[in-house]
Amino acid sequence: MSSKLRVETWANHKNPAMAFFTIQHALFARMKCKTMRHIKERTAYGHYFPLPDFPSWFAMYRSRRPVLAYKRLVSHNSEFDQKQLDLFSDLKKLGKQLKKKNIELNISPDAKADALKEWQGMLSSLFDEIRDDIANTALVPEVQEKLEKALVNDELPLGFYFLVYAPCLEFYQTSPASLYRKALNRDVDAIASLLKIDPLVMHDPAVGFQIQSIRLHGKVNDYELILDAITSTPKLNYKTLSNERRSIKSDQGAKAFGLALELGHKWESQEIRELFNALAADYDGSQFDDDIKKLDSFDRTIRAKAADWRKQFHSSEKQK
Repeated sequence: MSSKLRVETWANHKNPAMAFFTIQHALFARMKCKTMRHIKERTAYGHYFPLPDFPSWFAMYRSRRPVLAYKRLVSHNSEFDQKQLDLFSDLKKLGKQLKKKNIELNISPDAKADALKEWQGMLSSLFDEIRDDIANTALVPEVQEKLEKALVNDELPLGFYFLVYAPCLEFYQTSPASLYRKALNRDVDAIASLLKIDPLVMHDPAVGFQIQSIRLHGKVNDYELILDAITSTPKLNYKTLSNERRSIKSDQGAKAFGLALELGHKWESQEIRELFNALAADYDGSQFDDDIKKLDSFDRTIRAKAADWRKQFHSSEKQK
């Protein structure tokens, strides 16, 4: 029998649907923090990606090879993965429906019981995935060998996927190809965003031409923004990465907090913090999440960001 996770204890006696999505938000925050390390260290799964051939690297911005290489590396077609995608889609649709006036949800007790049972099953499957994720820190030799072979065989597209493609989606909610197209049209924000993730792109002749055009003919502040971006990381608003990681975690925690309120469920802000502590215990073996030191301040930030998120959500719904 597998040992019980701290996150399972956290989820006890909580609404399983809300627990499921809140844990997913917290896991996503941890993934974004991990991605920041990938960018800085040029590593993923313990593999170091050396400096690439520049023309081949820049060609990845216009290629599907990174995504295809990643799909070869890991399977995205399991029944559980597809179920998660379907449920996320359903919840998004439900959130929009709840914003409409005079909407009523008539759910019978039997249907509610069936739904809760379904969500509890999803939650149990999520805990199994977390156990597998934790166990994969010490891969069995056969799996480790297969992984290393894949990383070597597809080193260029996988390096681009982990160091550029995934970070663009996670931090900017857009693809590197989209940012690249904007950069070629002298979009200063797009150039800066790309440089924060991929400083190598400054050596791309087309992007380099735009940078020099901004230096010669653009605003001084725009060129300084680009120079700062070369040594920055995505969404870095603080002096230390620890503070930035805390900001990422409060962002995701606030979205989970606000989403629950939109669906008629209320979390206490300390419950979100306790979730991050539980995941830190399960993944890192520590009692507390080291990025969250000022507890009251973190709780206040969660509530404030959630209020801002809900205000933006309601505003965007009115515009539709």
